[in-house]
Amino acid sequence: MEGGISNYLQNQIRQAQQIENQIEQIGSQKYQLEVRIKELSKTIEELDKVTDGNPIYRSVGPVLYKVDDRNKLVEELKEQKELSEIRINTIAKQQKALEEKYKEIEEMIKKAYNEGKSK
Repeated sequence: MEGGISNYLQNQIRQAQQIENQIEQIGSQKYQLEVRIKELSKTIEELDKVTDGNPIYRSVGPVLYKVDDRNKLVEELKEQKELSEIRINTIAKQQKALEEKYKEIEEMIKKAYNEGKSK
């Protein structure tokens, strides 16, 4: 092993880098969902303040259209929020599993590196 690191160690480092990238991607997805949930919560809260008779408009792309059934809209938004919360829980579990795998690989790399240095 003179002059370089073993193939095993190189593979472990590559795997750790891939896991690190996955953790970053999942973190980004989680953040986006958290923002979406806050947005939905605020929208639902504001819709609850609207009195009957006041028009409500919904944005679909660049077009606004009038909503006839406020309750139906609120239910749709609540469902979207619930689905986003479920997705966040799933992502959090994935993130935790990846972080544990990363720690395992990190320990294996340290061990292999230290064993290589002592030879």
